[in-house]
Amino acid sequence: MKINSQFIIYLISITVITSCSKIDVISPVNFQKQLLSGTGTYQNSKHTWQLDSTRINGVNLALTPSEKNFKKTFSYDGSYSDTDNNTGVWEINTLNKLKETLLNSMSTIQDSTTYDIVSVNSVQLNLSKKLLNGQTAIYSFKIVN
Repeated sequence: MKINSQFIIYLISITVITSCSKIDVISPVNFQKQLLSGTGTYQNSKHTWQLDSTRINGVNLALTPSEKNFKKTFSYDGSYSDTDNNTGVWEINTLNKLKETLLNSMSTIQDSTTYDIVSVNSVQLNLSKKLLNGQTAIYSFKIVN
């Protein structure tokens, strides 16, 4: 039995076509959101970040015991909480810009802060903020969940 070369090419073509799958590519903004808060899938709907270090104008500050235990939790649904009993919402509408809108439980005052996202990956988050005195603070967090 002789196999025709056209038949072999046909089989290879069918195999290649059926084995290819569509890959959904998400935008850079949505990718940052997922790194910050999870993908929204089962057991990946929020991320908690613990303060690891703080630098002001490039100088490391010694963290107090309370600061060493400070954590921020960003949920996939846009809600926010931290260990200072603040709750609120967060959003990333522009690449590398994180806005937190908090409602302080002690004073019931709503306040919002925008950070520059210096870097974010699956284990580390670095946020930058210009302080009122003109200095730049960089807050480094490590993921704890």
